[in-house]
Amino acid sequence: MDAPIHLPPISDEQLWNLLCRAEEIGLRLELADSGIVWETLPGLRHQELMTAVFQSVEGLKSGGRDCECYRAIDLAIRFKDGTAKRPDVAIFWKRPADEEGFVHAVPEAVVEITSPGYEHKDLESGRLIYLANGVKDVLVLDRRTQQVHHWGPQGHVTLPSPSRFALACGCSVKV
Repeated sequence: MDAPIHLPPISDEQLWNLLCRAEEIGLRLELADSGIVWETLPGLRHQELMTAVFQSVEGLKSGGRDCECYRAIDLAIRFKDGTAKRPDVAIFWKRPADEEGFVHAVPEAVVEITSPGYEHKDLESGRLIYLANGVKDVLVLDRRTQQVHHWGPQGHVTLPSPSRFALACGCSVKV
């Protein structure tokens, strides 16, 4: 991955158009505090893992919490601090409002799956953006080590994949 491309402040519409144009040539863009970060679109194995994680999300029937465990794959999210991320799987308390382009709701949890050459984006910079913007649970599957890193209310833990995780919102996910 090359160094981030720095841009002046950019509107949702301008950034959305840029993301769409990048996808036409096989790139996935995100806007971090350091600028625009790019990677190639996910390959077949990556997509299979995303689908398996998506399908594994379940509600926990404890504590009387009534979470919908609404989940989405590769959803473009624009946070209040201006960053824009596209987590592999985002899990929400309830379905976000209908919006064209970016969703502005903060997910309860996100799951990222590393791709070769882009590990730092998910394991380091991405998780910091998520946590700074109020995401309660950040899970990253490191495909090189087959370990899952979970940063949540109880701190950080690393477990072998696959493992099931109870999330703060009342859902669980197998990564």
